[in-house]
Amino acid sequence: MQSKKPCQAISLSLSIFAASAIGLLASTTVVQAQKKPVQRPTIATVKSIVNGDIMCYVNLVDDKARQYNSVGASFELCANEKTFLNKKVRLSYSRVSVNDCQSAEPCGKSRLETLITKMQIIR
Repeated sequence: MQSKKPCQAISLSLSIFAASAIGLLASTTVVQAQKKPVQRPTIATVKSIVNGDIMCYVNLVDDKARQYNSVGASFELCANEKTFLNKKVRLSYSRVSVNDCQSAEPCGKSRLETLITKMQIIR
């Protein structure tokens, strides 16, 4: 019976090692998926601008006909919708603190978002 105990210990050690390795690979995959950079155009045509609860949302189309829907923007840009609608613009982004509530009412929570903070008409 003594010969089975070392084998059991080795088997248990291998099982723990395998489970740890699988867990590490799964964690690495999740981290890589989270770090995938969000594509944000720097030059595009503004197709629509809509005011939302926590930010303004802009739909854009770049020169290669790629669509970017609901790109977050500062509320100031929504106020100038007619200026930018159907115009080709250069976009500038900044990290901005936005209200993180279920409604437009302040709740004391916020989060950082990368928003369009400036649009410059280029033609």
